Amino acid sequence: MKRDWTTRSSIVLIGGIIVVINLIGLTIFGRLDLTDDNVYSLSDASVKLAQELEDPVTFKAFFTDDLPAPYSANRRFLKDKLDDYRAYAGSNVQYRFIDPGQDEEVAEEARRFRIPPVQIQVIEKDNVQLKNAYMGMSIEYGGEREVIPVVQDLSTLEYDITSAIRRLTRDELPTVGFLAGHGEPNVFQDMPSLRQGLGRNYEVVEVNVVDSTLDRLPDALLIVAPTDTIPDLHLRAIDSYVMDGGRLGLMLNTVSADLQAGQATAQSVGLEPVLEAYGVGLRTDLVTDLQSSAVTVQQQSGFFNIARQIEYPFFPIASRFNPDNLMVSRLREVVFYFVSSVDTTATLPAGVEVQPLVYSTARSATQEGFFFIQPMMEGRPNYSDGPFILSAAYTGTFPSAYDRSRESVSSRIVVVGDGDFINESVLGRIPGNIEFGLNMVDWLVQESDLLTIRSKKIEPRALREVNENLRPWIKYGNMLAPALLIVVFGLVRWRRRDARQFVMRDSAEL
Repeated sequence: MKRDWTTRSSIVLIGGIIVVINLIGLTIFGRLDLTDDNVYSLSDASVKLAQELEDPVTFKAFFTDDLPAPYSANRRFLKDKLDDYRAYAGSNVQYRFIDPGQDEEVAEEARRFRIPPVQIQVIEKDNVQLKNAYMGMSIEYGGEREVIPVVQDLSTLEYDITSAIRRLTRDELPTVGFLAGHGEPNVFQDMPSLRQGLGRNYEVVEVNVVDSTLDRLPDALLIVAPTDTIPDLHLRAIDSYVMDGGRLGLMLNTVSADLQAGQATAQSVGLEPVLEAYGVGLRTDLVTDLQSSAVTVQQQSGFFNIARQIEYPFFPIASRFNPDNLMVSRLREVVFYFVSSVDTTATLPAGVEVQPLVYSTARSATQEGFFFIQPMMEGRPNYSDGPFILSAAYTGTFPSAYDRSRESVSSRIVVVGDGDFINESVLGRIPGNIEFGLNMVDWLVQESDLLTIRSKKIEPRALREVNENLRPWIKYGNMLAPALLIVVFGLVRWRRRDARQFVMRDSAEL
């Protein structure tokens, strides 16, 4: 017998089921996230951090009420994130939203926390107006405070929150050192974005060699574009650091190039014997790629000089990355500035493994020996020798370059054939390059949890290109199909009801 769902008992039964499901939902937390990077769900690292909190973390969100779109989405996204943290941390996560615009004392508190009002555009009475709004947050734990002045980039929000909690709950931050004293660029002046990004989770210091030893022993040591010869005593200090388990990030120029002068020459800073002992190889060449950035050149046209932008193959744009390595698997693009290729064909020491990270495209070539880097060079080389490896990661136990009987504890080395790709005074701020630098440090320090969070992207899924003839069908299909489906459903239901009534009438007559 068919059940009548409109009876009072059925309605009560359905209501009871809904109540039970809601009660279960209060104790069992779950989420169905269909985005590629699970951007609406906490990563395992954030969940673990929330579950291991020993004392309460208090979030105080200074948000203006009734923000217009798209800023209202920032508030909603932040609230969802905080709900997620609280779902895993329980009473150890507390938060509240307050509007500084409604209370002068709250506004003064926001200013004291260095949370400034920001100007946003709103449309009121058909006019575009500028309005001050608060969209910041303070995070407090154990009497200490971290501040996110403006919640603006939702793709990094979880990374910002988790990084802030890690800074508050850790007794000591890991240290990242930049070797100095050999013509290297200054991390505080030439790499401000990388320095700022690293400062969220690390202590960033300069490292010098004093009396044949490093004056600091960082968790990761970066050697970025030295131009002067590194003395033998300094090389021994670096080798000793690696033997003790130190991790190296090597961003080196084997060719010194000057675009303005149109000249390039081979360059050696004396690291080669040490790198050879570790199995690390960097060729003295320049990779050229048809997928490249543009430069502006002046061309004579009659009596006038005309500025024109042309693609410059010595500035390759790498878009092929090792999908199996979290350091690079989610990168989109990395722009290089006179990059050399990494030689992974050399015999590796026992216990050392190499993994290519970044490749040029198949339409690339190399120059060796004599370098001709003029932008307006006549004739093009055969761009079909690629791809070339532009960066690689080495792991394992490395033999000492000075004491063959000595072997390091398990360590990590990353080499990039370009010392300028993170130097903003050379290339400017390129987000993909900064992200690669940050990921490299996380991988060297083995903070792989941070890699998974930073790799999340909030990007709209682009529609696939279709044939011109197919587009009208898709357009009108989207417009008419829902209405047609409803009409067809109504007709089918009407026919079935009509048929059932006909059968009932026949049964009654019999």
